Amino acid sequence: MPSNNTHIPLAKTDIGPAETAAVTRVVKSGRLALGPEIVEFEREFADWHRVSCAAMVNSGTSALICALRAVGVKPGDEVILPALTFVGTVNAVLNCGALPVLVDVRHDTGNIDSDKVTNAIRKRTRAIIPVHLFGRVADMAPIVDIANDHQLAVVEDAAEALGSELNDRRVGTIGDAGIFGFYPNKVLTTGEGGMVISDDIQLTERVRSIANQGRGCEDIGAGFSFRATELAAALGRTQLQSLSERINERMELAAQYHNELSAVAGIEPFGYSCGVRSWFTFPVLLSTAVNRAQLMRFLSVNGIDSADYFPALHTLNGFTGKLDSLDSLAVSEDLGRRLLCLPFWPGMQTHLPHIAKTLERGIAQSR
Repeated sequence: MPSNNTHIPLAKTDIGPAETAAVTRVVKSGRLALGPEIVEFEREFADWHRVSCAAMVNSGTSALICALRAVGVKPGDEVILPALTFVGTVNAVLNCGALPVLVDVRHDTGNIDSDKVTNAIRKRTRAIIPVHLFGRVADMAPIVDIANDHQLAVVEDAAEALGSELNDRRVGTIGDAGIFGFYPNKVLTTGEGGMVISDDIQLTERVRSIANQGRGCEDIGAGFSFRATELAAALGRTQLQSLSERINERMELAAQYHNELSAVAGIEPFGYSCGVRSWFTFPVLLSTAVNRAQLMRFLSVNGIDSADYFPALHTLNGFTGKLDSLDSLAVSEDLGRRLLCLPFWPGMQTHLPHIAKTLERGIAQSR
């Protein structure tokens, strides 16, 4: 059992000697940008997902911006997305000059409620972004059907779900394009980085052009400097080699977490599922009687990091007047107030009893 003085961080980056050797190889080569590491990482990443092509960029948000622009989202269009997601999702839509139209989420998964998507479609709607929140796969079949019926693009935000599966298909391969983020708390990290995957070769080439100042495609116009580095790609290639094993390891950890916390009153694991799921954090849902801020302070004092993400987008001051919705967003608001993410990283199994007991004491003092 860890001592009371132990600090348990929210996440730990899984970097070892193989990653160090890969980065050293690139540094010694002298080629730091637009080189063979990126080409090979894109090919290997596409092969792992069983799709035609992939394009690497410098972040998950950049990947989403490029994918949206590549499917034709332009100023004045509307894009449907869940009200409960990381701010990067809505920032990408705003970057395109489009209006984000928020749809409420399901209480059991936190993912966009497919039953409410059709009502959000209007004349200017161009795309739907299903977000696989916390690695839990969104309800893709009806979303794809709705998109096909209304001739809309589907861009999967799989930034938190690399390796999650739905009916033996990996997320990111179900819509027109899928995007991923490789921030250090993810199951695969390149430090900073992102990827767009698709079976549409022309779409992928448009992504490459947009990420490289618009060069290479005459109809793109202005682009961005969203290029990735050879160093990041070398990290990603190395991490990809053990990705399946690390996904399984995290699934086993999540199952142990679930069992350890099952007897703690006042919380429930959020969106827990036993299918193939990629975990980057462990979210729990607090009862309405628990003061989340007070509980987080208690955990911090006892050496346990936690995070209160994500609040519903429309509750954030920075987006006032920039978003739209046609229905109630009550579920997103409720979940955004009660979600709490706990430490999650490989090798932390011995900390679970301490976390469970500390949560129990903290909840008792936070009611």
